[in-house]
Amino acid sequence: MASLGVAMVAIFMYIRFSLYKKLSRAVTESEWDAGCAAYAQIRTWISINLGLGVVVLLVTLLRWTA
Repeated sequence: MASLGVAMVAIFMYIRFSLYKKLSRAVTESEWDAGCAAYAQIRTWISINLGLGVVVLLVTLLRWTA
């Protein structure tokens, strides 16, 4: 579970400090195609992070009831 938590933090850092910067730059420069591409990557990584969070929750619930 701790390794999944570390992976989730790493994904968040990647989104915040890399992909969000690309999105901001694209919006500032009115490069809408690049902005859409960055936004699509952000959505993909957020979905992965959400899935990992659900896995952590399920593992926690299964360990709590057992």
